[in-house]
Amino acid sequence: MSCETAGSVVLARAAAHCRAGGEMCAAEVEDLVACLAVVGVGDEGKADFLLAWAGKGETGGELAGMARAFLARAKSAGLTGRWGGKELADCCGTGGGGRPIVNISTAAGRVAAAAGLPVAQHGTRGITRPSGSADVLTALGAAGVSDAGELASCLGEVGCAFLYAPDFHPAFAGAAGARRILSAKGKRTAFHLLGPLVNPVRPEVRIVGVFQEEDMARLAVALEMLGAKSYAIVYGEDEKGAPLGELSPLGRNRFVGTRSGEKFDLTEEWAAGKWGSSKDLEAPRAEESAAKIEAVLAGDGAKAVRGAVVWNAGMMLWLAGMGKDWEEGRKLAEETIGKGAARALLERWRTWSWKKLN
Repeated sequence: MSCETAGSVVLARAAAHCRAGGEMCAAEVEDLVACLAVVGVGDEGKADFLLAWAGKGETGGELAGMARAFLARAKSAGLTGRWGGKELADCCGTGGGGRPIVNISTAAGRVAAAAGLPVAQHGTRGITRPSGSADVLTALGAAGVSDAGELASCLGEVGCAFLYAPDFHPAFAGAAGARRILSAKGKRTAFHLLGPLVNPVRPEVRIVGVFQEEDMARLAVALEMLGAKSYAIVYGEDEKGAPLGELSPLGRNRFVGTRSGEKFDLTEEWAAGKWGSSKDLEAPRAEESAAKIEAVLAGDGAKAVRGAVVWNAGMMLWLAGMGKDWEEGRKLAEETIGKGAARALLERWRTWSWKKLN
């Protein structure tokens, strides 16, 4: 039996196991990742398995096993957890929401970095939305890094960096066809949940935005199993109760996680209309998202966009111990924008990017 045929058999058996409601152990998940990573194994079989797994509901333990398997296959980032004696941070979302809004987490990461928290964001181009983190950074004139040397250089000169997922995870290529099949059908898969778990630098501080509140518990379990030090899984709604995939100044928010060993599960809500509306957050194209982000970093922009950026940056800063509570983190984020540090960071990044590309 060829490797490709054997892989198809493993996937078919796993799909049947999931449809029967069975959970997979770590060894089984490792075998499945090995099959997903092989380009020669049929895309339809991979898609069928991913759909069956999502239908069952991926557990935190299964996601952690999947993340470990892909991290073991990833290109080395040259560092782990910390940079220059400080905790490294990441701010990203699970994807799968499809809403054409400003790339809030990408902007928040820049503000947190300008406040002194080194940020190594991990992401890719938009799949279920028109503007992914890589798309908006391209529109801003900020290049990503593709190897350990570039990562060290960018962190040193700019204070933050962006790791383009396909450059660090060649094994993802094996699942690309299956993901395209399911994306065209509007189907969510484990890969939407996997992105925040497989940053090759394994940051000690993480904020993960979700579009489905029920995903919070499984991601918290996965991050605990992966050894995350301080993290928050965040869920926010707009003034109409629709999920944003980020902390929101427009409505209800819930955030769960651990800060330096202390667990939390909190809910906060703001009066609708105080910070504008979700209409202000709309950005159908990467260029529009970039323009709104640049306005905020320059100390301007719509209240809803600025509020969302500050809310998420403040959470990152609090998780990193740069504030006794979330309110202090938000104040530091506001001060960082107000004194021009966020705008200056973007200019440093553009300068670094120009040197890289020329």
